[in-house]
Amino acid sequence: MKKVCGKYTIVSAYEVVEDACVIFDEKIVRIEKERDIPEDTVVTHGFASIHTHLGLYPIRTTLNSYLKLDEWVLKYVWPWERLLRREPELSYASAILAISELVLSGVTAIADMHFNEDIVAEALLRVGVRGSLSIAIMSKGIYSSLDEALQDNLELARKLRGVDLLEVRLGPTTPRLLTLEEFKKVVDVATEIGVGIHTHIAEVPEDAIYLEREYGKKLKDFIEYVGLQKVNTIVAHGVWLDSDSLDVLAHPNITIAHCPSSNTLLRDGVAPIRSYLNRNIRVGLGVDVSPTYSMLDEIKTAIPLHLGRGDLGFKELFNAATSTGYRALGVGSGLIEVGETADVVLWSLNEPALDPVTDVVVFGRVSEVYVRGEKIVENGRLARVTSNEMKELRGDVTRHLKKCLTA
Repeated sequence: MKKVCGKYTIVSAYEVVEDACVIFDEKIVRIEKERDIPEDTVVTHGFASIHTHLGLYPIRTTLNSYLKLDEWVLKYVWPWERLLRREPELSYASAILAISELVLSGVTAIADMHFNEDIVAEALLRVGVRGSLSIAIMSKGIYSSLDEALQDNLELARKLRGVDLLEVRLGPTTPRLLTLEEFKKVVDVATEIGVGIHTHIAEVPEDAIYLEREYGKKLKDFIEYVGLQKVNTIVAHGVWLDSDSLDVLAHPNITIAHCPSSNTLLRDGVAPIRSYLNRNIRVGLGVDVSPTYSMLDEIKTAIPLHLGRGDLGFKELFNAATSTGYRALGVGSGLIEVGETADVVLWSLNEPALDPVTDVVVFGRVSEVYVRGEKIVENGRLARVTSNEMKELRGDVTRHLKKCLTA
C-alpha cells in the first residue's frame, strides 16, 4: 500500500478534507485522518486534458504570431506535420517533451489527436500516463484520402487493443476536411467496432458556413446526420455552436473540450461555457496547442476570459479538469474516493492555503504524481525519464524545427 498525505485533500471541487492521507494500491483503498501534516501540502485527483496535440508541442509558440486558425495551419502546422510523417521518431521526442509539461501541471490522462500515434503511445507508456489516442482523419491536407487515414486509425486500434492505460478513438478532424458522407462513415465504423470519436466542431464560424453552403445543413442537422450521439464523443472547441445544436449536444455520450488558450491566441472567439453548463452539457478542458502545455494555465486563462460572459469559478473549472474529464474518457469519476483509480497528485504550495482549490491552481507545484498507483513524478521530476534524455530529445527537436520553419 502507498500513502499520500495532505493538510488538505480535495475530494472533489466542492469537498475538501483537512489533515488526511489517501491510502491506495491500483485503486484508492481508504482515506484516513492523520495529525502533524505539513501546512503546505494538498492532495488532489489528477487532471485530464481531453483535447491535445502532443506532436505540435515544438511549434506551440507560433500561436503568438496571432494568425487566425486557417492561416496558422497553412503556415506552421502542415509543414511540421509533413515532417513528422517523414520522420516519425520526432513524434516520440515531441510527445515526451509535451507530456512532461502536462504531468508537471497535474495531468494524468491525455486525449491526443495527431499522427504517428503508435509512437505517441510509446511516449505515454514511457512516462506512465493514461492516453486516449486518435488519428487526425482527413481526406485532404496531410492525408491523400479518407481510406488512408481511416486505415491508419483502425490499425492503431488493433495494435493497442488491450494495452494497459491506453484506449483508441477514431478522429474525424472537422467537417471542412471530410465530406459529409466521409464523416458519417467514420462515425458508423466507430459505432460498429465499439470505440469513441474525437473531433473538432465549430472551432471557427467557417465550420457552420461551410456546412450550409455545401450541404444545406445547419450544425444541428450535421451532428444528427453523422450520429455523434451514438458513440462516446469528445467535441473539441465548440466555440460557435447555436442554440439548436446545443440541444443535440446535451447528451450523456458527448463532452465539449474547452481550450481557452488556443482559442484566444488563434482569435477563434470565446465559447459561451456558462450557457453550455446551464443546458446540462458536459464541458471538460483541453490544452490543445498551448504555449505552456499546462492545465493550470488553462484554468488561469479561463477565469478572466469568462468574466462578464457568464463568470466561471475556480471550482467549476477544477471540476471540468478532473471529474468531467475523467468521466468523458470513461476511466472513473475523477474524484478522490474509495474504489476509484489511484490517479493522485501531491502538491506543495508557496502560500498558506485560504481556499485549497484556488490555491492549488494559483500557487501549486507538483511534488508527486501517481497513475493507477504507480509513481511517475518524484520530487517534482519525472521518475522514468532522465534529465539527460530530456536534453537530448529537446536538442533533436530543436534542430529539426529550425530546418522546417526556415525551409
